Amino acid sequence: MEIVDKNTFFHTTQDFAFVPFTQSEGWRAYSSNDENRFMFFVDNAEKPSMACMGYIIRKFGLKMLQIEGECFFNEKEIDSKKIRDFYREISQTDFDIIEINSMLPYNALYEIGVREAGYLRPVGMFSSALSNWINLQNEIHYNENWRRNLKKAAKFSMKFEVIETPSEKEILFATDFYNKFTAQKGFAHRLNYAQTRGLLQSGNFSLALVKNESADVLAMLIFHKRRTHAGLLYAARNIDNRDDNGVTFFIYDNLFKHLKEKDFQTFDMEKLCPSTHSKQSVFLFKNGVRGEYVQYCGEFSFYKRHIYRLLMYFVKKYLFKRVEV
Repeated sequence: MEIVDKNTFFHTTQDFAFVPFTQSEGWRAYSSNDENRFMFFVDNAEKPSMACMGYIIRKFGLKMLQIEGECFFNEKEIDSKKIRDFYREISQTDFDIIEINSMLPYNALYEIGVREAGYLRPVGMFSSALSNWINLQNEIHYNENWRRNLKKAAKFSMKFEVIETPSEKEILFATDFYNKFTAQKGFAHRLNYAQTRGLLQSGNFSLALVKNESADVLAMLIFHKRRTHAGLLYAARNIDNRDDNGVTFFIYDNLFKHLKEKDFQTFDMEKLCPSTHSKQSVFLFKNGVRGEYVQYCGEFSFYKRHIYRLLMYFVKKYLFKRVEV
């Protein structure tokens, strides 16, 4: 394992087959404008096969490293020994806590390697490792609710468009539109204009809009894309119309068609989370598109002291009020 600079990291991974959006230059710009908040790791600078970007957090007198996924030159050739050696060396750095949330579709050799490096599943899981991948090149099948809402949407004059390189004005509008939606829905998440600008101007993320005849925006999506794979990032709609025109279903259906025309193979609906609480409606919506269920490798953590394992569960659940999944 070698620690490299930002430019070396992104130059190295540009030829990798598997690079999740959380390891992209756009996501780095979105996450923070402080260059000192990141570390970049490559297993072998001469012949790289694995790399990752980590986000540094300092809280409660502890130094933590968050790794949101890894990049693989070929994700079909996972070697448990390479995984073990890579993460064993990272654990020998000066971090008290290292948290991984891998977006690699589940691979037993990955789990064997990361466990042999001393990493465990956290006490509580706060992110969903289940998703639904839509094959864009085949006919897309919808459930009855989706079909009914798409028929409803066809009765309205709505226009779909994708903006690959949004202007400053369009980025500002998208930020405000999303924040108004989340505020009205009572969600805590907000977009920051400067960070959203870095995201949408990176080339790995795009903006999709649906407008009515008066050119009013009814819905928006920010989605990630790389090579032949794309996926959902953020979505919002004009909450005043209560979705009576089926616009939410309309924007996804048209995005699938757009991506198919651009020769994308798959679309990740992101974070399927079946439950008994209020988020069940989100699950039912995403699960209404018939795709392939994908389980990610998910969360693993390393702790210099065993007590930190319990401490992190307490902090996430009771201080940050996160919901277990």
